[in-house]
Amino acid sequence: MHTTYKATYINASGRQYSAMVFISSVTLTLRYSDENNEEKDVYWLAEKIQSMEEGPVDIRLHYLNMEGKTEQLVIRDMELLAEVKKKFRGYKFIGGIYHHTIGKTRNKILLLFGIVLALIVATYFWFMPWLGERVAMNFSKEYEIELGESMYSSTLNAYKVDTAKTHILNEFYKELHFQVDYPISITVVEATEVNAFAIPGGHIIVHDAILEGMKTPEELAALLGHEASHIAKRHSLRSLFRSLARQMFISLLFGNDSGILSYIANNADALKGLEYSRSLESDADNNGMRMMANSGLNTEGMMRLMEMLQKETVGKEPAAFMSTHPVFKDRIENIRKEMVKYPASSQDNPKLKKLFHDLYEEW
Repeated sequence: MHTTYKATYINASGRQYSAMVFISSVTLTLRYSDENNEEKDVYWLAEKIQSMEEGPVDIRLHYLNMEGKTEQLVIRDMELLAEVKKKFRGYKFIGGIYHHTIGKTRNKILLLFGIVLALIVATYFWFMPWLGERVAMNFSKEYEIELGESMYSSTLNAYKVDTAKTHILNEFYKELHFQVDYPISITVVEATEVNAFAIPGGHIIVHDAILEGMKTPEELAALLGHEASHIAKRHSLRSLFRSLARQMFISLLFGNDSGILSYIANNADALKGLEYSRSLESDADNNGMRMMANSGLNTEGMMRLMEMLQKETVGKEPAAFMSTHPVFKDRIENIRKEMVKYPASSQDNPKLKKLFHDLYEEW
């Protein structure tokens, strides 16, 4: 037996009737007596109820009948109202999902916060790196070299330069005759980290620890070709700006108004921990091997360099080169495939060999 409630039914013509209300899971049944005292039933499908209007003294349900006209039910019985909301809580006129989630003030705030947070995350991980790379690619070469000089000076403050090895390594690089459209200059510094990194504009910093494990001139040529390729293809500048663009975004969020150039100059130390994507690393490997082949060097030196680095970095403190120049299985496989393009060279360069041996006589 259904519980019945009392309410006022207003038909499409505006006539009002006192009605008994029966509620099922999908309908409201309105029973009233007309002007001729005849009892009639009106059936409202819950899905056809258009809205619920809450007034100061009553609640009005608006219903669209089969003729497309609006009928109303005026509710003053709070028990009836509670039962309507309970039975029809999933329907649009009550609010449905909207009413129970977004419709509540707290959840509106949470939704707004979530949207803002999503925008911040998207800006940090995608838009700012994209913008940073666009800025980098629009730098003039002259400005890039000037910026690199400033960063190079700041970077050297943290190191002691090995002058003798620096001179030999620069002579070694000149003898390679790599075609790079930047003024490449190499500096060897004393450091226990197995690392080497390129500065935008032409400088390459080589830690002496990375030189210790090299057995052939081709391995050293591969290292220098790889780093020179980062400079030639602007990988260093692009990756640096991608990284710093994110930091700049965080600074802007907290009201730091430092200019981008001063910000970069003050964060030159980030260069030694600069991360490249796998595609940029492989691009530098491939270009390095191409330059080696053009100079008559055996490109197998690139593979031996990677194999040496895997061994040499075990137990080193810290293995910086492996974090900034990750050797993935796919990358090594790429080197192996790329080597097929270049036949093994039989050329011999006595001057390269002498400079390579001179380098190790300085230890």
